[in-house]
Amino acid sequence: MPLRFIRMKKPGIDIDPLQAAITTTAFARDLMATMQFPPASAAVSVLLLILQTIQNIQVNKSACDRLARRAAQILIDIDEQIRGRYHEAPEALLRNLERFESTLISIHQFMRKLADSKWSDRFLRKSSIDDALVEYMRMLDEAAQAFQLATLINIHLAVNSLRGSTASNATAERVIDAPPPPAYHEVLNKPDSVIEIRSPGIGDAAECIVAESDLPVTAGGEPLSPPEKRFTDHYLPAELLSLTLEDDHGFRRYHQSEVILRGRSRLQNGWWAGATEVQVQGQRALIKKYDDDKDNAYSKWLRDVKMLQNLYHPNLPQMLGFSDERAPTPFILLANVQTQSPQALVREMLRSSSLGTSIELMLRFYRDLADAAVYVQRQLSLDENKVQDFIEASSLRVDSLKTLVVGLPPPRDGEWYTARNYGLAHTLLDACLRMLPNNGRVTYSYDRGEEFVTEEMQKKINHLVTLARALLPSGRQSPVLPTQLEALIEETESKTPSLTLRQIRDLTWNSEGAHGHTWYEKNVPADKFSVGDIGYIPVEGDFGSFVLLSNVIKDGKAPLSLSQRSHGEHWCWEHIPIHRQPLQAYELPEALAGWPVAVPPYSQIDVVVVHEAYLSCVKDAWQYLLRNGKGHAADGDIRPEDLILVTHVGTHQDFYVRDFRSKPIMTQTHVANLQFAANQFHHQDRHGFHQPLGFGFQNHGISFNQPTLPAIVYLLTSLDANHEPYWSPSPVCLPKASRQPLARHFTTKIGRKTGFLNYVQLHAEDFDST
Repeated sequence: MPLRFIRMKKPGIDIDPLQAAITTTAFARDLMATMQFPPASAAVSVLLLILQTIQNIQVNKSACDRLARRAAQILIDIDEQIRGRYHEAPEALLRNLERFESTLISIHQFMRKLADSKWSDRFLRKSSIDDALVEYMRMLDEAAQAFQLATLINIHLAVNSLRGSTASNATAERVIDAPPPPAYHEVLNKPDSVIEIRSPGIGDAAECIVAESDLPVTAGGEPLSPPEKRFTDHYLPAELLSLTLEDDHGFRRYHQSEVILRGRSRLQNGWWAGATEVQVQGQRALIKKYDDDKDNAYSKWLRDVKMLQNLYHPNLPQMLGFSDERAPTPFILLANVQTQSPQALVREMLRSSSLGTSIELMLRFYRDLADAAVYVQRQLSLDENKVQDFIEASSLRVDSLKTLVVGLPPPRDGEWYTARNYGLAHTLLDACLRMLPNNGRVTYSYDRGEEFVTEEMQKKINHLVTLARALLPSGRQSPVLPTQLEALIEETESKTPSLTLRQIRDLTWNSEGAHGHTWYEKNVPADKFSVGDIGYIPVEGDFGSFVLLSNVIKDGKAPLSLSQRSHGEHWCWEHIPIHRQPLQAYELPEALAGWPVAVPPYSQIDVVVVHEAYLSCVKDAWQYLLRNGKGHAADGDIRPEDLILVTHVGTHQDFYVRDFRSKPIMTQTHVANLQFAANQFHHQDRHGFHQPLGFGFQNHGISFNQPTLPAIVYLLTSLDANHEPYWSPSPVCLPKASRQPLARHFTTKIGRKTGFLNYVQLHAEDFDST
């Protein structure tokens, strides 16, 4: 009787997945704060990769987790000790961070190998893996001790220097020039070809440290106000940075006793995070508090106050006043009280209003965002790249009047240089599209797990996205909204009925690239559809149950021009890495395509062929369906928005051809004979005569001149369903009875053909006014 295999959990080594996820998230949040210290950013990045790799480790997971926590705690402790004084980092700390980074890289490589190794390898190397974990923990302990030792030495040197300075100079005032910090670069690569580079040394000149006794004091001996820390910001010009808060510019300073809090903050993202509704002198306002560490909070507050004192625009935060400099927690008061995210408003408009109203809202949002961008560029003297930085880093809100409000971007210390391969119009369009569900992407399968996005709602979103891309400026066009759209928005602001979908489509017919889009279905029955087919899908059906009403091209109902194309690829699985190479076709009569394929000896070549037929101008299909949709719908007794007009069909089919001959095996005797023949040939050549290659061992029955040139075979295919693809040794298409097969040592495959199509389909609102 065979023994049963029983799987049992080993007690004491499992980790609670939920608790591990919570702990990892907390560590990741703390580590992201450490990224503000540039010399530690590389170490933090490696540690985040370690935390991600641990999720894929099956065994020794608890030991690896302890290792990562130990490393994370070291970095967090360093950040807590030096936060707000990054520019004062000593040389010893920077050198220790470089060594610590190399240690983390070694740990990450070790964990990657551990995650990718098979269970048998882990079983055989169990002792060495345990020893490595112990060794890495020892290295982390040594790193922590090195950081502590460097700190103690710096404290000792600073105390001795202070004593010597006090003994030699009895004056109460002293100025110490701190050496400039080591230069470093931060290079950040982002999607969409954006490159940001921080210039080293700019704005990081040596600062002066003034004794506390030099500050203005009150009668009680306490400082009147903290010294204003000098800083630089990516967005503020030099003339604004040099201004002090002695001139309030008409803004009032508030004491915290004048502010009455009302509830808790529900804002969690971006510049608005933590803002709370308050009551000030009987009026409602929004308070934004800066409750970071003291130095960092004061710098952020000072920067925002200086910026908002010089920005006055309906699409930017409206500051009412700010706190006194002596406030323990600085704050500013804003007039923007009731706000919501633009994503929430767009979803509500899609749910409760028409598609035309939703598009009108997107036009207003773009206009507001473009106005704010142009105003900020002029007011702060920013170039186009800095304005794009401003918009991309900002967080957006919508007030009670449905006006878009652009929050301030987070501060960027120092001078940054950015470069993009697109203009401001693309940045503004991308910001507007991100307000839509799915971040403004057209999708062909709706999210069944979310109640909001139903199938009908997804179709509505797709129409909204494509129309917004057609209407709004993009690329390197001027970011200003076109005059006709601006006039249309202003005209509808005074009227109760909003824009209709037909009005919007009429505006886009002559726009560049407008209505060139189609909907796509990637898996349909092959050879079932033709370009120009018009029909519908029954309720709860799919494209396999498509009901054809007619073909508008074959029936002569629409003069639509057609085009065809084909392309192919081929590759060999034995080549590593595998490189798919394009396969060039030649045309044959009756819309056939011939594909020459070179087959190396003893190898298999795989081929993929795609045939397509499509309308030359998709806009003609949209216009035809808009004009004649109701008539076709009446013929099929369906709604006109259910009509589908096919604009593009294609087939995808795979093949292979294989030379299944076995490679000849050369024995040691043959190798020796071959070497003898080579030496014999060389000897004979020296004496002035030559015998043919292979002389002396031809009776073995094996030729050593193995074939090296590939064989050329031909694959003949077509989009026509009546033509069956086949392999042939001839490059021309012959009748089936006259075709010759390939050589006997070839085997071939003709794979299953699959189809795909593109189509146009209108929305119900397209037919409301017709």
